[in-house]
Amino acid sequence: MRNFSFALPRAVRALVAVSLVIAAGCGGGSGSSNLPNPGSNQICDPDAGSITIARPSPGFPQNGNTIEIVSSSGSDQLHSSPPAFDLILNDNFGGQLVTSTLTLVPDNGGPHPYSSDFFYQGTIQNGTLVGGRTYNVFLNAPNTACTPGFIGQIFT
Repeated sequence: MRNFSFALPRAVRALVAVSLVIAAGCGGGSGSSNLPNPGSNQICDPDAGSITIARPSPGFPQNGNTIEIVSSSGSDQLHSSPPAFDLILNDNFGGQLVTSTLTLVPDNGGPHPYSSDFFYQGTIQNGTLVGGRTYNVFLNAPNTACTPGFIGQIFT
């Protein structure tokens, strides 16, 4: 007959060890991963400061087929890894546009709503902005399960 007194504690220790490894891998936006909220459905870039649309916006026209946003934070996930993000634009007729991954860009002539401004842009990949529409713009991290965060609206 087998003595289970040693098997049960080993199984418990193994289960605890596996649980710790899984928990460490799903730690949200913290840790060494460059991806926003890996393994999480929380909002993309949860440590972001204020973010708003820079171009196109009133007084600041669109630059080609790019969409530009401005952030107040230089210490969030967006700033440390812009290529992990893109923008989703959903229009009021059910259409959707998506930009390329974002890049950090200078924009001395752009809007400066914050004491520190960091500009990012992406190029629309699957169409162009259509006149007479309202676009809701979301910050997205396409290679994660995080929830895109609302940035603002573009009126064309």
